[in-house]
Amino acid sequence: MISRPDGIILLTGPTGSGKTTTLYSVLNHINSDALNIMTLEDPVEYPMTLIRQTSVNDAAKMDFANGIRSLMRQDPDVILVGEVRDEDTATMAFRAAMTGHQVYSTLHTNSAVGAIPRLLDIGIVPDVLAGNIIGVIAQRLIRRLCKHCRQPYDASAPECKLLGVKPERGPTIYRSVGCDHCDYQGYKGRIAIMEILKLDPELDEMIAHHATQRELLKAALDKGFRMLADDGVRRILDGSTSLDELIRIVDLTDRM
Repeated sequence: MISRPDGIILLTGPTGSGKTTTLYSVLNHINSDALNIMTLEDPVEYPMTLIRQTSVNDAAKMDFANGIRSLMRQDPDVILVGEVRDEDTATMAFRAAMTGHQVYSTLHTNSAVGAIPRLLDIGIVPDVLAGNIIGVIAQRLIRRLCKHCRQPYDASAPECKLLGVKPERGPTIYRSVGCDHCDYQGYKGRIAIMEILKLDPELDEMIAHHATQRELLKAALDKGFRMLADDGVRRILDGSTSLDELIRIVDLTDRM
């Protein structure tokens, strides 16, 4: 997705889910002398070399929408907008994406597909959404099991149902215990689980024709889209985290 020269890439998730860190890792990956990368944040969270970073300043009447307008006059190749939170900011971010810039931003929604109705609700028209969004990434942070004290056990029938595997071939999964290495928490460190919705001409067409969130999700799943729960289950099966931790972070009720 980051190889596309223009368009907008959105990261969604609740506060503290690592959206900004992911965006900065992307900027760090593409950062070079050949690219003019500019950011507009509230406030600047990670100072980086070769990147011109600006903080939003209410006192100077420098909000996101005015800031993007100013950035556009300085011939940027890549623009990072801290957050799309209102119609003015969203309109300017999409205007930048439509005029040959690569734009990165964050949005508060529960899922990747949920970003589309959220943007429509803010006031972006479907014709502008279609063709200008490169992709949407939803992410959460889950705690990583302590490797020193995690305890293996065979998954029960209800747990197999949640994991989407057959009970007769129940996998070995792990639960948290607690030891000196993890301060008796059972967990040490965190990892990101993600769902990545890459938009293609077919999905763009559906957005332009006011498709519902359910229709978009069904079309994405048919193309191999994996939801947060699926990525979480992968992390449970490889022993990185526990089922209890995934249930705490992601809604698994539709798997019950």
